[in-house]
Amino acid sequence: MPRGLWRRPTAFLALGLGAGFSPYAPGTAGTVVGVAVYLVLAPLAPGLRVAAVALLFVLGIGLCARAARILGVHDHPAIVWDEIVGFLVTMLPAPGGWPWIGAGFVLFRLFDIFKPW
Repeated sequence: MPRGLWRRPTAFLALGLGAGFSPYAPGTAGTVVGVAVYLVLAPLAPGLRVAAVALLFVLGIGLCARAARILGVHDHPAIVWDEIVGFLVTMLPAPGGWPWIGAGFVLFRLFDIFKPW
């Protein structure tokens, strides 16, 4: 890893506040950060929540591109912003509550791991 990576806010965010450096299943660790972000956004009105997720999605394009340049790898496993935002998108139509969060987490991870498309 490049020296001083943690001092670069762009990389720090794209790496899921460090979750992407998990030695096992960095994507799953990034999705856990997504759950935390979801819990912050869940109380918002539906329209505001959609707008916030859309903003995070758009910001992520630049964040991930810049982090990939810093790391020197196009799709480095430590870049987990896509897992964070992907989980948020998964949860947009879901009702609130821990059973739905758990179901969204499991389904999102399965689709992300096996990529059945």
